[in-house]
Amino acid sequence: MGESSATSQNVSSHILSQPAPLSLAVEDEDEPPSSGSFSRSSEVKSDDLSYPFPTLVGQGNVAHNETALVDEEVQAATASNTEVGPAPQTDRLKGSVGSRLRTLFTPMQPIAGPKPTYKSSAVAALKYTPLNICLVFIPVSWALHYTHQNPTIVFVFSALGIIPLAALLGLGTEQIAIRTSQSVGGLLNATLGNIVEMIIAGIALKRCELDVVQSSLLGGLLSNLLLVLGMAFIVGGFRFHQQEFQPMVAQLNSSLMIVCVTSLIVPVAFHEYLEDRLSAGREVPILLQLSRGSAVILILIYVAYLFFQFYSHNHLFLDTCQTGTSISSSTRSIFGRKSTESLPTITSSGQPEGEHLKLNFPVALFLLLVSTGLAYVTAESLVESLEGLVAAHPNVSKEWITLIVIPVISNAAEHTTAVVVARKGKFDLAMTVAVGSCIQIALFVIPLLILIAWGMNKPLTLLFDPLETIVLFFSVLLVKFSVEDGKSHWMSGYVLIAVYIIIALSFWNFPETERLFQGQPLVCS
Repeated sequence: MGESSATSQNVSSHILSQPAPLSLAVEDEDEPPSSGSFSRSSEVKSDDLSYPFPTLVGQGNVAHNETALVDEEVQAATASNTEVGPAPQTDRLKGSVGSRLRTLFTPMQPIAGPKPTYKSSAVAALKYTPLNICLVFIPVSWALHYTHQNPTIVFVFSALGIIPLAALLGLGTEQIAIRTSQSVGGLLNATLGNIVEMIIAGIALKRCELDVVQSSLLGGLLSNLLLVLGMAFIVGGFRFHQQEFQPMVAQLNSSLMIVCVTSLIVPVAFHEYLEDRLSAGREVPILLQLSRGSAVILILIYVAYLFFQFYSHNHLFLDTCQTGTSISSSTRSIFGRKSTESLPTITSSGQPEGEHLKLNFPVALFLLLVSTGLAYVTAESLVESLEGLVAAHPNVSKEWITLIVIPVISNAAEHTTAVVVARKGKFDLAMTVAVGSCIQIALFVIPLLILIAWGMNKPLTLLFDPLETIVLFFSVLLVKFSVEDGKSHWMSGYVLIAVYIIIALSFWNFPETERLFQGQPLVCS
């Protein structure tokens, strides 16, 4: 009995001392996962520790062996961490960076269906939209332009030829963006959707038509903010009672647009209130200095925005899946924070429904290159015929053509993309295409053209027409109030489009005036 009692006490001492090394660490939800020498022991479930005491007493040697094994594992893990030193931290850092980069180029939904062949890709591009029939107007516009025909006819045929090219640019961009994440896809759609606008602005800058450069770019901002975003809200509202997206991203985009408008309001205020207080010939150099310095700052803001979007806070730019009036539940991001993430649609067979490719990657890339080249040649004839069109029709305002007509034509790709993805319930992507395109124009395209004009010795400034700047300011405020809560509906889109129509009507009879600086016209050579 004495030996049995001593054995029982010895076993009990082993049993009672066990929970200390095997205690489960309760981690805070907002803290990163625990790491270190006790990581393996923390994986043991509490159920594994609840052995019935009578059984353990009868199997003292087994319990003692299990305790010794666990202690050896703990000591081995501690020794390995001590010998390796900082290497595991470096590996985790590399893995974290690599996982973030892989996240950017990993589609949120799987690719479904077989890979398109070259023949099927070409057929899909030709049958993409009925607007492709307007491709026949491209060679016609070239022939009319180089044979010096009526400028009105040249302008009309050139505009009709640009519309399908913009749609094909949207198709190629969409097929490449499907293979990436929503953030990268939105950037591609915004960048390649602005190609036509950048081509038109570049051609006008080369011809020293500075008013056309400014009006076409500011018209692109108005078109994306009011027309494209409004149509996306209306089309999405037909299917979803309430459209939801990331409110923090919407607020950030609104703040960036306020920054952009501020960079345009300051030169206008300077011109209106300080023009008479400067000595003769001093205003233009000061405006150029202000514009070029502001251009550098705006580009740096855009670079910081890209870093914010793709690296430091990319968990905010994950897809949001719309299901009726609610969005999918939030999941953990790679940063250990809560973020809204899209959930693929589940089919009747229990498998997620993926995206279906229409073009393979080589054909999509070839389509982008060819469409861009054709758009450049066609836009050149469009810009050159603009002066003749206005001269032949004095009742048509040049400002109306450059502010309304040309941006609507050049934004056809973004318009189509935003409406299509909004109908699918991807309102974060629709916001990225519409508002993200405006941010890219205001923070990158316009400042870049300012610096390019500086290198070409052309006096392009951030001093836009005062009425256009005021209209843009109130448009940005309207969009900010519409999206800052992260929710929208079809009525918001209806209001945005109504405001755009009012702006179009107001500029129909806008008189063409020569801008003067201290009583002298701006000389551009």
